[in-house]
Amino acid sequence: MLTIKQLKGMEPSTIFALGIDMIEHLWFNNAKSVEEGGTLEEDGRSTKVKWVAVRGGYHDWAIYHSMDSNIVKADYFDDPVHLEASNERIASYGAKLHREEDIKRFVSCDEEAFGMYRH
Repeated sequence: MLTIKQLKGMEPSTIFALGIDMIEHLWFNNAKSVEEGGTLEEDGRSTKVKWVAVRGGYHDWAIYHSMDSNIVKADYFDDPVHLEASNERIASYGAKLHREEDIKRFVSCDEEAFGMYRH
């Protein structure tokens, strides 16, 4: 579990967690959302992304993912080329996660550490 003490002990720009997971894009189509009973794997809105958690400059942190036009030429949900992006490229050019549910699912953290998430 990520704590403020751990954040303070890291150097700025440290990638401290990474993975591949599913995220929901609310604007993708009219499929049933997770809140309406859909699932990330079958809702028609979700896509697999590669993600990295990065410590910021002042004990803050953020999670960036690979589904961004800065990573590939276009946001094609059916083209997995973005999953091949380097961790450093995702940290520099990826899209930031904003949903609390995704953030806490990707990086387990206490409330104090979550309070330092850079929205």
